[in-house]
Amino acid sequence: MQIVFLSNRPAVLRETLDHVRHFMPWVDDVVVLAPAATLEALGTDLDITGVAEEELLTADERARIAASDHASRNVALRLALARSGALHDVFLSSDDDYRPLKPIDPSFFVDDGRYVGYVSYDLALWRRNETDFDEAQHTSYQALSYLGCEHLSYASHMPMALDREVLLEAFDAVGRLTDSLQFCEWTLTYNYGRRHHPERFADPRPFVAMCWPRFPHEWPFWVRPPEYAFENFYPELYGPGALFDGIPTALDPERAERHAFEKMLRWYRFDLDAGHLDFPTDVTNPWLGEAGTGAGRARRAFFSALRPMRRAYEYLALEERTQLSELAGSIARLERNQAARDRDPS
Repeated sequence: MQIVFLSNRPAVLRETLDHVRHFMPWVDDVVVLAPAATLEALGTDLDITGVAEEELLTADERARIAASDHASRNVALRLALARSGALHDVFLSSDDDYRPLKPIDPSFFVDDGRYVGYVSYDLALWRRNETDFDEAQHTSYQALSYLGCEHLSYASHMPMALDREVLLEAFDAVGRLTDSLQFCEWTLTYNYGRRHHPERFADPRPFVAMCWPRFPHEWPFWVRPPEYAFENFYPELYGPGALFDGIPTALDPERAERHAFEKMLRWYRFDLDAGHLDFPTDVTNPWLGEAGTGAGRARRAFFSALRPMRRAYEYLALEERTQLSELAGSIARLERNQAARDRDPS
């Protein structure tokens, strides 16, 4: 199967390709769309098909997308590549920082001939509006709603299979509404495809990407990953004092699964601690800030004061859950007694 990357980070892409080839050895065709300088830095030893942005787009097109936002630029590049003839009818669409954590079977992406999409949110509930990514989700939501489609977010920061025909058809449809390219290509293609080509698409599944968001609880999960199959790679998480400090970013084939499992454990434990406001003081994170600074000390004091309130809330919530459970048990007993009287009125 073909996998397609957009990249301008040769070092990151090299490591990601090592992970893909280790855990997804059935991938037999790698296409990289990148600036010519990035392709040159990658070298000739990776067995890839490199497509230079400078060869794919005219000078005017490159100038236009250079002035656009990140999301629009990526969509313009992916659409140009899809129209160029370089892509298979079905391909895996990925970014250079989506890394598998375990052996992945092809049926993960195409199961019984149907494309499997992985969702992370309902865009009707996505209220963040801070980045180009957020803007692309909102534009996608409005367009999909207008077109009478579902509006689940497939921007799950992991590779997914795209049908080139459906991709182009979906963007032709939104092209009748706006000249903007500020869309999410995964979200648009899957929701549009499930409406107009339902026979090609499986039911959506919960996303399985670790580090999306970068830290647990940076925003509330709409659906929690039932497992971690991919990592949304952040180089800064591997620095001194960071969550994955001491774990190499480069693949070690002999220890790849041990390293992946160690990351999963650290991520999961941070999730549990952060959920109780017990942010690890020995791990750099956005809640506590930098240790030893005035802001860092103030944040630590703030969360120390909040923890007793959190514990009190959990206790009260436990009492409430206990009462609800007892009530449910009482109702069940009443129903059983009534059923017994109905069977034997005497």
